[in-house]
Amino acid sequence: MAKKVSKISEKAKKDEESRKRQHKLNSIKTDFEAGKIKSFEQIFAVMVESRLSKEMRMGFVTFRNKVNNPGDFTNNELVRFAELIDVDINIILKFIYGLMKYKL
Repeated sequence: MAKKVSKISEKAKKDEESRKRQHKLNSIKTDFEAGKIKSFEQIFAVMVESRLSKEMRMGFVTFRNKVNNPGDFTNNELVRFAELIDVDINIILKFIYGLMKYKL
């Protein structure tokens, strides 16, 4: 018996990918607003690091370096992150400040 080959249009594939992306971003947003996110590892459990770096329009190595040293994120990058997941910038600032190794 021959195997049926499902023909999914490119548009349908892109729509599905977009839907999955939005679900991941909504999940991260919900957890941030509930105060559940305390580390980048929790974010990476929902959206892989390489995908998030691409969403942030940053190179992977640059992004990883900033994840390891959160104080190195620029204001523009933090605003971009807040806009990406659609949360108030103050939530992101509090998150990053909590991760910083050396506080003044």
